[in-house]
Formats: sequence, C-alpha cells, structure tokens
Amino acid sequence: MARAPLLRRARRLLGALLLAAPMLTMAVPEALAHAALVESSPADGEVLPAGPTFLSLLFDEPVTPLALRLLGPAGEVPLRPAPGPAGTLRAALPAGLAEGTYIASYRVVSADGHPVGGALAFGLGTAPAPAPVGASEDAGWTDAAAVLRGIFLAAFAIAAGGALFRIFVEEVAPARRRSMAAIAAAGAAAALAALAVQGGAMAALPFPAGLADPSLLALGAGSALLPRAVATSAGMALLAASLPFTGRLARGVGPLGAVLAAIGLALSGHAAAGGAGMQAMLAAHALAAAYWLGALWPLLAILSERGAGALPAVRRFAALAIPAVALLLLGGTVQALGNLPGWGALFDTGYGGLLLAKLAGTAALLALATLNHFRLTPALPGCGGRPLARSIRAEAAIGLGVLAATAFLGVTPPHAAPHHPAAVPTGIQATAQAAGMAMRLEVTPARPGPNRLTLHIQHPDGRPADPTEVWLELSQPAAGVDGLRRRMRPEAPGRFVLEGPELAVPGHWTARAELLLGDFDQGAATFGVEVGPAP
Repeated sequence: MARAPLLRRARRLLGALLLAAPMLTMAVPEALAHAALVESSPADGEVLPAGPTFLSLLFDEPVTPLALRLLGPAGEVPLRPAPGPAGTLRAALPAGLAEGTYIASYRVVSADGHPVGGALAFGLGTAPAPAPVGASEDAGWTDAAAVLRGIFLAAFAIAAGGALFRIFVEEVAPARRRSMAAIAAAGAAAALAALAVQGGAMAALPFPAGLADPSLLALGAGSALLPRAVATSAGMALLAASLPFTGRLARGVGPLGAVLAAIGLALSGHAAAGGAGMQAMLAAHALAAAYWLGALWPLLAILSERGAGALPAVRRFAALAIPAVALLLLGGTVQALGNLPGWGALFDTGYGGLLLAKLAGTAALLALATLNHFRLTPALPGCGGRPLARSIRAEAAIGLGVLAATAFLGVTPPHAAPHHPAAVPTGIQATAQAAGMAMRLEVTPARPGPNRLTLHIQHPDGRPADPTEVWLELSQPAAGVDGLRRRMRPEAPGRFVLEGPELAVPGHWTARAELLLGDFDQGAATFGVEVGPAP
C-alpha cells in the first residue's frame, strides 16, 4: 500500500534533519560551561582599612542565588540581601566589622541550570582565626545526575531509534515494540527524577541522606531544569504510548515524541546558554545518534530471523546512517574540542579524559560501521548473518560506553581536573606527581591566618622545573569555601611561593596546583593539608 503524501513529506523532512545535524554541529560554536565570577567588591585578596557597606558579586551571565555566606573572625556574619541588576549578587554588611580575614562563599544557579559555587577572601587589618562552621554540599548529587542522564540517553536512543526505524527502514515486531515502550517509560521517569537531584544539588544537602527531604522536587521544579524535564518526559511518554500500536497514527506520533524529547534535551544545560542555534544543533544531533544506535536492536533481530534475507533492510538503514555518522564524528569533535581551555586539558582534566573516551568509542563505532557496510553486508548472501550480527553486537556495547561518557560530560566542567589526592600528612607537607614531575607543598605555620605556602617542583632526575606560571586553588568544602585561586610567585628555580591569609579556617584543606608548562601543555596535582586550630 502506498504511504500517504503527508507521511512521505515527514519522512523526507526527518531524513534531512538527520543529515543536517552534523553540519549544524560544526557551524555553531560551543557555549561556555557555567557562570563565572568576573568582578567583586571587595575584590578577592583586597585589604581594606575599614569595613565595606556592601558585598557585591558580578557574574558573566544572569544567575539565581542559592546561598551567600560571609565568615569572619567571630564566625558567620549575618547578611541582608539587596536587589541588584542581572548577573549581580548584593548583600548589605553590618557596621563595625572586626579586623581580620573574611571569606565570602556563594552558590548560584547559572543560566544553563548548573549549580555553581565559589569563594573569595578580603581582609580588614590583621587576620585572627574565624570560628569553624558546619558541613556543606556533597558531590554525590553530580554523580546521581550523570547516572540519571545516562539512563535517559540510553532509553531515548532505543525508543526514539525504534520509532525512526519504523519510518525509514521497516516495521518492528510487536514484542520488541512493547519492550521499547517500557524502556521509553523508564526514560520519562529518569527525566522527572532529575528534578529532585537538581533540588538536592541546589540546596547542597548531603547525599544520599538529602533524598529524604520532601522539598527537593519543588526546589528542582523552580529551576531552569523544569522545561527540560517536562519536554523530555512528555516526548518519552508519546514514544511509550505509540510504540505498541500499528497504523499511521502510531507511526506518526512516535517520531513526534522523538523530536519533542530531543528538543527537551536542549532546553537546559550547556546548549541553553549558547542560544537558539546551539539548541537546534543539539536536538538534531540527538536525533541522528538515536537513529543510528537505536537501529542496532531491530537490525539484530532481523538478521537472526532472516539471515541473508535481511539484506534489503540493512541497506535501507545504511543509506542514511553512514553519511550521518561520519559527519557526526567530525562535527562532534569540532564542537567538543572548542570547549577545552587548551590541548593539555585533554590529558590533565576530567572533561578531557571523558572526551577522549567518547571520541575513541565513536571512532571505533565508525570503523565497525564501515566494515559492516563495505565487507559484511555484501557478504550476507554467501555467509549468512552471523558475522554481521557479531559486529552489530560490538557496536551496541561500544555505543553504551559512548552514552555513559556523554552523560558524565554533561555534568563535568571543561576546566575541572580529575581529583588525585595525595596522602594527607598530619604535618605541614604534602607530595604529589604531575606531568612527570615531583612536587612538594610546604605550609607554614599551618594555622589559621597568615601562612607561607611553598611549592617545590623537580624533574625525575632532580633538576628544578621551571613552569611558565603556577596557580594554587584552595578549597575547604566543610566550611563552604570553594575555589580561592591565587597565582604563586617564583622565588627560586623550581620553587614558587604564596603568602597570605587564605587558610583562615582550621580543618582539612584541598590545594590544587596548576602548572602552565607551555602554550598547549599543562599539569595539575592535588594536595591535602591539615590546618590546625589557632594557637
């Protein structure tokens, strides 16, 4: 029976969208990952003769405030929030602030929906030790968000891919369509559960104990993640409702659900901060990936049932998949590399490691697809479907790995380095290795207030190393202090120094040293240092 003209036009439109996805990927530049603090008053590291009347933080994009705290010599200073223009956080400060070191910590939600935290320090005269404060956030929320994202991406690939397979290749068997519908329902549930995880991250509650808080879902629903959760869950619900049935209506509703879920993917996250062009690119990119990966299951079933008789269906699939996937690899590479701060970040950051894993997996998938198209598919009439089926199973396994890497890339800032903590000593020294060099951090006196931090860097043969720049980032999550970033000054070959009152709170501190070794070469190491109580 001939298909209706409307169905033929929809099929051509979807095909054009799949083929255009990689071109859109190459044409639209990648957005910056999260909001960044560009200016503050008082400035980070500033020493003031008298107490300021306002604390003001300016970000490079609009933000939604979650928490703003100020730690001083007498403990936490009460803040009175004041309205400010877009991208600005302001809080009135009480009069008569005592002399000492003050650490302002903030937590906001950026325009792309990601919670972002940081800290800055300023001083009023000398710096006596402030009182310690209680625990803050737990990084488990980030991992939970990545897991839910991975579940959704896998469900989207299978269900949306099945709906597109019905349009472009042939009908899927009823039992498999029912299984795809159940998987689509699980994807819809994962999209909604992400709201609660977002709420936990915004509130910086401990994970997983914070999951018992009944306010998490409402808090997440008030964030930028809500439109994405609604659209993606609605799209997956349409897929779940249409896949079990036959007929023109069911075959038409399925691709509409796939498109709606793909659009929902672009309504928050990095793409949302990049504007309409970036969002359109991501939606088309997701559809192209779903057509390719989602077709593997029905193709395996056809090969198992028909053997060499599956040749027409395999060729119909490959006619659209091969050019889309090849350009998808090229465009995705250009897009992702544009998000890196430098080539060295490919090897020195968690984002770079995930990106390398994704690119390697995608390249392996493309190699298998090429083998299938040029060798195993033409050989079907002579050797049956087993060799091609084995290759497709390998594609499916690698594809799941690529989806997992994609899920964690979505919650990993490009500048964040992998955490390799050294053994934490009880004294004032810590050692680590980075970029083939040995490093030793000395902290004196390792007490709240002014400290001297000395970083010794040596090559394996004992020669002092000479990086172009060395930066030290200090954090103490238990006190809500995150990302106090300072440039260390060179004092002698292989020795860099930071002197200041940044270690103002007793307890366990993390010091991350970043080394700029050349225009495209970087190194990083993380130290643990215990700052004792005030004498």
